[in-house]
Amino acid sequence: MAENEETQEQATSQGSPMKKILMLGVPVILIVVAAFGVYMSGMADSFFSFSSSSSSKMEEEDDETPKNDLLFYEVPEMLINLSVRPGQKPIYFKIKVVLELASPEDSPKVEKMLPRVIDSLQFYLREMRLEELQGSMGTYRLKEELMGRMNKVLAPVRVNDVLLKDILIQ
Repeated sequence: MAENEETQEQATSQGSPMKKILMLGVPVILIVVAAFGVYMSGMADSFFSFSSSSSSKMEEEDDETPKNDLLFYEVPEMLINLSVRPGQKPIYFKIKVVLELASPEDSPKVEKMLPRVIDSLQFYLREMRLEELQGSMGTYRLKEELMGRMNKVLAPVRVNDVLLKDILIQ
């Protein structure tokens, strides 16, 4: 009987190095994976960067300076009929757009290019369908497309944003 106990102890002692490795290795691996996940999610940035607070303050000051020089330019209100299927009742779209310009010096340039701005807006909006304008994603896509078109039409002038002041679909 003593021999059976000794063989069982030897068998468990031979299997124990693997158990020890698993018992120590698995928690270490889990800690490393969790730390990597926290780092990649961006939550650990405040712990690892000490000089970022002073640089972020400088960036905030830089961001505030151009905002004081912003200018808003109102494009005249437009009433446009949207694209419809044959035999469908016409759908009218009324929109008022405001352009956010990067500097006040750009206003005379936009005034000079206003016929092109209106033409570009009408050309794009007349081809839109009601389905494309519905919902918040439709409005967001409209804003993004208008901003891209305005930056192309007013090429040297930079348009920071296109603000939709009034939208009405009838």
